[in-house]
Amino acid sequence: MTSMKGLGTKGLGRRAVLKGMAAAGAAGAVSFGGLRPAFSAPKTIKIGLVMPKTGPLAFFCEHIPFVLEQVKKATGGNLEVGGTQHPLEIVIRDSQSNPNRAAEVTQDLILNEGVNLIATFATPETVNPVSDQCELNGVPCVSNDAPLEPYFFGRHGDPKKGFEWTYHFFFSGEELVNCLVPFWNRLDTNKKIGGLWPNDGDGIAQSKGFPPVMEKAGYTVTDPGRFDMPASNYNAQIGAFKAAGCDIVSGVVPPPEMTTFWNGCAQQGYKPKAVYMGKALEFPAGIAPLGARAEGLTTEVWWSPFHPYSSSMNGQTSKELADAYEAESGRQWSQPLGFRHSLFEVALDTLKRAQDLDSPESIRDALKATKLKTIVGPIDFTTGPLPNCSLTPLVMAQWRKGKKYPFDIVIVDNSKFPEIPVGGKPEPIPYA
Repeated sequence: MTSMKGLGTKGLGRRAVLKGMAAAGAAGAVSFGGLRPAFSAPKTIKIGLVMPKTGPLAFFCEHIPFVLEQVKKATGGNLEVGGTQHPLEIVIRDSQSNPNRAAEVTQDLILNEGVNLIATFATPETVNPVSDQCELNGVPCVSNDAPLEPYFFGRHGDPKKGFEWTYHFFFSGEELVNCLVPFWNRLDTNKKIGGLWPNDGDGIAQSKGFPPVMEKAGYTVTDPGRFDMPASNYNAQIGAFKAAGCDIVSGVVPPPEMTTFWNGCAQQGYKPKAVYMGKALEFPAGIAPLGARAEGLTTEVWWSPFHPYSSSMNGQTSKELADAYEAESGRQWSQPLGFRHSLFEVALDTLKRAQDLDSPESIRDALKATKLKTIVGPIDFTTGPLPNCSLTPLVMAQWRKGKKYPFDIVIVDNSKFPEIPVGGKPEPIPYA
């Protein structure tokens, strides 16, 4: 295993973080403090970070080097707990976008690294196995970037009991469909929806939870059934949607699958008026392969520069965070940035409030008691709607031709969270 221990703060720029992560492969450690005397050294605080650095979910990790640099600047490489300054170390493991690997590297962090807290993100395929290992081994875990239902019920959670060690914040599937319906209501459609829901955690959850809400709102749903990915083509699903005359498509697949589906739609002359595709359309990198045909596609927005929230870690507003990322990276902001930042907001706040760093129970109790205003909104795990969970705000947007970049996210419906401003009105997909 490769470690980056002993690096001074000056040596840990963005390139150093990237280089260290690359050299480590599945393993890596970022130590923010300089060299310290061996005698009477305060206990080093270790945060384990499990993420899909490689594999099909790797695009979820593009903000991590920037955010780690922000953590370094905000903390100076130390965290004050109970009046004592402790060196801070973040130990990184790559899940390789594989649930089994995610569980394995989590065990390594717990059994071999002795981490105080584990943080993780990026879909149920990463978050659930990591959380399960933490629950099994009695280690506090905080996570985000996976809808609440597949996180909770995908782990066989009991709403009457909840979990003991694992806590999560993000939007819920119920919240999502209840944000999609008002958006669709403002478009002129025949109220027929085609469901593209795969045989994975998100797909199964949406296929069960979405149709009842859609049908109650007056929509008819065509669901050709679950399917495995990667798929060589989506001819069967597209054929079913065309036959039913679906003006709307709602699904949840990764970017490569969306590209296959959307190319198939063009080849078969299928032109729905609205297409929402979770996982695939949240990021500029995800829509880039679609070219000009990305215009008008729908995405939910979990965080944006327009959100009226600020960081508890460094005081940045949402716009300041996005601007800083673009200036540093040369890339367009995207939604996960706010959630990568907020993950460390909650992790650091939890550790600062812990009464005893040697007691996992103490850290767990501090995590459980979190009431924090973050860059993605307020986090409070007592608010639910499921145990151990905190719901974050959600609005709807479409991709429109941009000025600085080829396409920009424009928020077009804020029915559920009017404090988040809109930038335009819903429009049907324009076809050349």
